[in-house]
Amino acid sequence: MVEMQLSPRAQEILAAIVREYILTGEAVGSRTLVRHQGINQSPATVRNVMSDLEEQGLLHQPHASAGRIPTDIGLRFFVDRLMKTREISEAEKQEILSRYKLSNLELQELLREVSRLLSDLSRQCALVLVPRTDAARLKRIEFVAIRERRMIAVLVLDSGQVLNRLLDVEPLSREELEGVHRYLEQLCVGQSLAEVRRRVEQALEGEQSRYDRVAARALALGMQALRAEPAPDELLVEGQSKLLDVPPGGDPEQAKALLRAIEEKRLVLRLLDETIRGEGVQVFIGAETREEEIKSCAVVARAYGGKEALGTLGVIGPASMDY
Repeated sequence: MVEMQLSPRAQEILAAIVREYILTGEAVGSRTLVRHQGINQSPATVRNVMSDLEEQGLLHQPHASAGRIPTDIGLRFFVDRLMKTREISEAEKQEILSRYKLSNLELQELLREVSRLLSDLSRQCALVLVPRTDAARLKRIEFVAIRERRMIAVLVLDSGQVLNRLLDVEPLSREELEGVHRYLEQLCVGQSLAEVRRRVEQALEGEQSRYDRVAARALALGMQALRAEPAPDELLVEGQSKLLDVPPGGDPEQAKALLRAIEEKRLVLRLLDETIRGEGVQVFIGAETREEEIKSCAVVARAYGGKEALGTLGVIGPASMDY
């Protein structure tokens, strides 16, 4: 949060400038504020306040004859201190539920629909960082025999993901299969997949697997079921075309640079990783992104999944976006 004291008049004028800048993407003059934002002050008074705000680093005058635009610091002050937020109405919630039947979808498709919804609602490019499988904890493991030497291992994770693995096995009696299931549940449930693999590997090297048939079969099946596999796209992106809707006075080259950054993913993933470690909604404005390629952009994101965050969702767009 920007620690700076402004008079009520200065706050009113700064908020009006930001609102007008969000609407037009252009420098804002004193007469425009009086006409369009309902500022009950003379243009001369507004100009004096704007000059003071510029000296404080909250506004910038791109050209001598132009109005002012908010700086990154000015936008940050607005977001932290002046912006009024509203909750989604009940009617909007019902519209979302009727448009996207989210509860009937698998997790990966659910997140894709969420990214589309977020892009449509915000009119910005939406980003969703999907849960990383290795970090998710194993909630349940089941084995389903489908033929004499074929079996499906079903891994249920606390992230909501369900992994199905087709296994080639030696014939197992019903009692042996129940023993395998109990052994693996005791060894693995509640642990991350990365930790589960480590435990299974350690157990395979231990004495019990050499002398206990059930343990040996359980660990062999566990190694098959818990094998690492290529992860799905860890970053879902929706609405890239909205980045090309450059506002008047905007920089098309910055839009192209942002598209390249999203395509490369590295820069965006770093910001979303920071959001997972933070609390509540995180807003990165301009230089706060610490990346030259997106220095004129903003990211608004929040972790999802409760106390142990599973991923992040948010939007990325120009710094003049409607926060």
